[in-house]
Amino acid sequence: MTVARGFGIIIASGIGFGTAGGLVGSTLGRVAPAYYRNVFRRGESPAFDPVQVGLGLGMTQGLIAGLVVGSVVVLAVALANLRRRDKDPLDLV
Repeated sequence: MTVARGFGIIIASGIGFGTAGGLVGSTLGRVAPAYYRNVFRRGESPAFDPVQVGLGLGMTQGLIAGLVVGSVVVLAVALANLRRRDKDPLDLV
């Protein structure tokens, strides 16, 4: 695996998880706005928008989760390739 491909996997994972988290968070804010209103101290304020809060929290948490998952996948593939290369009896280099 090349470095560019590893970065691509991590970035794609972050974008995918961030998008999914944003969708889940905004849906939660739309379907059950009382959840976010109860979680935050100023949730009863008229300016508080549970959908925007859910979107923001979902995106940031999804992005972080995606970066972690992508990094673990790249590390696992790199370690598997390293072990496979070390065990290859035909590898003379």
